Amino acid sequence: MTIKERLIKELEEIPDTIAEEMLNFCLFLKHKNQTQTKEQEKSDLLNFLHDVEIISQEIPAEEWEKLPVDLSKNLDYYLYGTQKNYRSTCLRSPF
Repeated sequence: MTIKERLIKELEEIPDTIAEEMLNFCLFLKHKNQTQTKEQEKSDLLNFLHDVEIISQEIPAEEWEKLPVDLSKNLDYYLYGTQKNYRSTCLRSPF
């Protein structure tokens, strides 16, 4: 018998007042776990960005200057030779 099956069996045998407390406790644990997961993801992202910053500081300025100014907009062009995007990224006013 799995833990969930044992828990369900116990819940079927307890009074409703205790079942309500169990439900509140389960919801609390679920929320606590979700919060910890989000905090861990945020921590992982910050660690990754810190590592990127350290690595980028090791690259000489001359190398950064060799990168095309439109690299992010035309990454597929530079990697795979697809058609280059010449459109402006500025939005035009409809007025």
